[in-house]
This record gives sequence, structure tokens and C-alpha cells, in this order.
Amino acid sequence: MRSRMKRLVTVTALLMMLISSLSAKAEGGIAGTWWDLFGSPTPSPAVTPTMTPAPNAFRFRDGIRWEMNMQQVRALETTPMSDRSFQNWAIMLTDGKVAVSRFTADLVFMFREDRLLMISYEFQQGSQDSFRYLGGALSSLYGEPSEAEPLKIKALMDAINPNRYRIELITQALGWTYGDGTTVYLYYFSDTDFAITYVSPELGSRIYQTNGL
Repeated sequence: MRSRMKRLVTVTALLMMLISSLSAKAEGGIAGTWWDLFGSPTPSPAVTPTMTPAPNAFRFRDGIRWEMNMQQVRALETTPMSDRSFQNWAIMLTDGKVAVSRFTADLVFMFREDRLLMISYEFQQGSQDSFRYLGGALSSLYGEPSEAEPLKIKALMDAINPNRYRIELITQALGWTYGDGTTVYLYYFSDTDFAITYVSPELGSRIYQTNGL
């Protein structure tokens, strides 16, 4: 009798250990799934584009193209840059000024979900002569400009930094359209500062919120 009870206790203990082990594995599997979904993603390695761009695809300085990621842009633009991110947007700003035609400017790359969608040169204390000169230089590349809508320019920047521009200070706005749909804007955004902004075809086609219209 005592021997039978001992065997029963042993079998019961083994069953308890087995159940406990299976429960722990099941819980571990669920935790792993939730961790995969909500854990910090592993940064993707730099990928060099292998597809040949269309002949009319827009190219920025040093061969930079739309939809490159931040690592790819850093590999081509050798000027030291700092970056900041907010929600699904990130910017890279040169630590010093870069040469643009006969002038110098701050250079800003803007990414959404790690894809380059907008670029801007910002000129501080720019004179009317330099503004007109750069307008002529852009016209020599992209043809005659049209008047640009300040509200559209503000809407583009509002997606990234709603406090960057005031609509009443966006003046003398001109726009050019490149063959692939890239838009180039030249405009003052304060009394003394102006910018050249390049907008990708993807971003330019989705400026306004149109839900329900």
C-alpha cells in the first residue's frame, strides 16, 4: 500500500512538471509574437539601389534620387549632417553651409518612413539680386516658371513642421515642374530669408487632406 502511494505521488509530480513546462512554452510563444509586433525594429542595413532609374528621373546633387534612405543619402552627400525625427518624418540638416551656384545655404533632406521625399536649400539674409539670379539659373534648367501658390508651399512644410512657415511671409513664390513630376519652388519665407525646395512627384500629388471631398 505504501509503495503504491509513493508511485502515485511520483506520477502526480511528473504530470505537474509536464503541464507546467507546456504552459510556460505556450506563454513564451505568445509573448514572442507580441514582442515581434511591438518591439523596436532592427534598423535595415544600407541598400544600394540596383534598379536603373528612368532616363528622365530627377537627380539632385551628387546623384541623390527620390526614395533613397538616410544611409544612402549620407553616403553621397559628404557634408557632415545632424538628424532629427518626429513620428514618421525625419530630417537631415547640414552642420555647415553648402555651395549653391555662387552662394551658400543650409541644406535640408526630408524623409518619410526613411524615404527621401523633399529637399530644401535655405538662404539667410538673401538679397533680391541673389534671389533673381537663382531664379534665372533655375529657369535655364527647367524652363520658364509659373506663379506658385503660397498655401501649397505652407501645406507641404506643415506636414513636417507646422510652425516653420507663416502664410503671410511666403512671397514672390515661383514654381517649375521637371519631366518626372518633380516640383521646384523658389520663394521668400521671411522678410530676409528665402528657399529653393524640391518636392518629389509622390509628395507633390498628395499635398492637401482630401478625405470626404
